[in-house]
Amino acid sequence: MHQETRPRRPWRAAIAAAAATAVALGIVAGLALGFDLRREVTRTAAPLARTADDLARTIDPGRTAATRAALAASGADARLVGPAGRVRIQTGDDPGVWDAAGAAWPGALATATASGWTLRDGAVEARRPLAGGGAVVLRQGLRPGAGTIGASALPVGIAIGGLALLAGLAAWLLGARANRRLHDATVALESIAAGRPPGDLPGGTGGWGRLGAATAAVSERALDLRAAAEARMDALGAAIAPLAHPVAARTPSGGLIRNDALERLVAGLTPADAAQVDDAVRLGLGASGPVARGLALSDGRAFEIEAWSVPGGRVVAVGERTEQARLAALRRQVTGSAARHLQAPVSEIQALASDLAGHVPPTAQASVRRIQVAGDRMERLVGRMLRGTADDPRARPVQMRPVGVAGLAYGLGAAFDRRLRDRGLRLETDLPTDLPPLRTDAALTHEILTELIANAATFTPRGGTITLAGRALPGGRVALTVSDTGPGMRGDELHLVTERFARGTGSSGFPGAGLGLGVAAALAERLGGNLELAAGPGGRARLELPAALATPGVAPADTGVTVSAAAPAP
Repeated sequence: MHQETRPRRPWRAAIAAAAATAVALGIVAGLALGFDLRREVTRTAAPLARTADDLARTIDPGRTAATRAALAASGADARLVGPAGRVRIQTGDDPGVWDAAGAAWPGALATATASGWTLRDGAVEARRPLAGGGAVVLRQGLRPGAGTIGASALPVGIAIGGLALLAGLAAWLLGARANRRLHDATVALESIAAGRPPGDLPGGTGGWGRLGAATAAVSERALDLRAAAEARMDALGAAIAPLAHPVAARTPSGGLIRNDALERLVAGLTPADAAQVDDAVRLGLGASGPVARGLALSDGRAFEIEAWSVPGGRVVAVGERTEQARLAALRRQVTGSAARHLQAPVSEIQALASDLAGHVPPTAQASVRRIQVAGDRMERLVGRMLRGTADDPRARPVQMRPVGVAGLAYGLGAAFDRRLRDRGLRLETDLPTDLPPLRTDAALTHEILTELIANAATFTPRGGTITLAGRALPGGRVALTVSDTGPGMRGDELHLVTERFARGTGSSGFPGAGLGLGVAAALAERLGGNLELAAGPGGRARLELPAALATPGVAPADTGVTVSAAAPAP
């Protein structure tokens, strides 16, 4: 929706311009007045200083009459001051000149570096010491107004204020004009974004004129692209209308296309379920990237909403996943409570086989041993089915502590050495020397990596290589990757391979029950990490775990699509 924008009032710019102008002019005026004051006072002070120097050299304080005559002939108000500071002789026509105090701060500042004389309030003083003690002091009054800045400050202040007001007014006018043009450009661009004509464009010459011309060109180009996209979406709407799969689409102008299958689906639902489906479709059409969301309806059916972008719009597909959800629930039930109930019969079979071993003739001992071996194998299978679930008999509290990756790699190499050598496989490591330690449970991490390496060894042909690599990730995470030179997995099977008993299409000729990756994903979830599987030639599984330097209690960052088992942690 278009939202009307108001230009910002330029009074702030006007005040700032006026203040800056006033300060700058004030500084310039102060310097000019200071130099003028210094020049005015120096005209009087320089002759007075020379006269004081001559008197200090020629007069004799012991000859009072001659000294008085010399002071009177100086042409200035003069005093002879004794060593104790008492005035012995005073001459001159202006006795009040001796009442002048020190100069005000502007005058003192303007004559700060003067030497040989001192500025008073309306007078200049030259003091010279005598050889026998005492001093000769001469003072001469300045013309009225000289020696202070106040006499000329008023016209200067009026001039500064007037110039500052003019600068503020100019800034106001220029700011209002620029804001009006900016408002026109903003409204035009918002109109183009909403699919409407741009309206008024910023005019003028220079940059604003170029901006107006560019905005008009963008508007024309956007209208052409919109027309082309609308034509494509019309073709898409005609294509999806007869589909049996419920589909919706969004056109570039914001219009919605819903095929008949989606309308029939929504019409056959309860009001609450229909609103849930409509909300999911609307959210999918309003998103910007790929979206996948599951919905559970009140009648027990399960749906999945998938959305993606197409040139000029969005497409949303609604697929029913009720059978897949039922199979997933059944698989979890088998690997959970059903597997737990298998433990007692297996234990009983093993106990009975042990009892039979001491009561059967020697010819039947081989059969009893086969029963015991089968019972042990069944017990291990049930244990693996329950591993990482809420019914896991081997579950224990997770002990998180710093663990070095190099030590894990050494233990894995020692455990797989004989098995890999018998198959002609190599286990290589690619671990940087600066790889930080993990903050994890060492036993569970070793078990996860064991499952990943065992899975890679199963599907890697003879003479192949299995590589354990480690990399530090941003955010205090470490990635351990197990890759091999085998055939790898297909992309459409990634969401299944971590389910219990799920196996890829290319694994029919290989041993195994399809439990290893499911166990690894469940244990990774218990450690606060995640397991990611990649499709393509060469299997690749990446285990992300927190580093020891990461802050405890901080949820790990989601760095990609995570394929993990949905088993609850015990």
